[in-house]
Amino acid sequence: MGFRVNILVKVFERRNSIIAWVNNKPILIVKYGDRFYGMDAVCAHMGCALLTDVNGYVATCPAHLAKYDVRTGEMIEKPSVRPDVPCEYMQVKAPLKTYRVNVTPEGFLEVED
Repeated sequence: MGFRVNILVKVFERRNSIIAWVNNKPILIVKYGDRFYGMDAVCAHMGCALLTDVNGYVATCPAHLAKYDVRTGEMIEKPSVRPDVPCEYMQVKAPLKTYRVNVTPEGFLEVED
């Protein structure tokens, strides 16, 4: 089932990513090349918000710099923490859930759950 997001594709003329609330969840929507990708916008490491710090297809968590591939949800770089602080990254809920994002004939985004 798809959820229409009342965001016009034109928004991506000025930026490559946004956060949208879809079915009561924050979803990071990224335009990479000619495609749109959706991914949970919460870092698997400690639950921090993945803001719109996206370079190409790589989203970076602002808290501990974990990096995710928005196309797959895979954590491609582990969080940076002090060596004396335990990090449970091996038990994180990664990969993050990804969502197919389509463009409606009217030019709006639709996220499939």
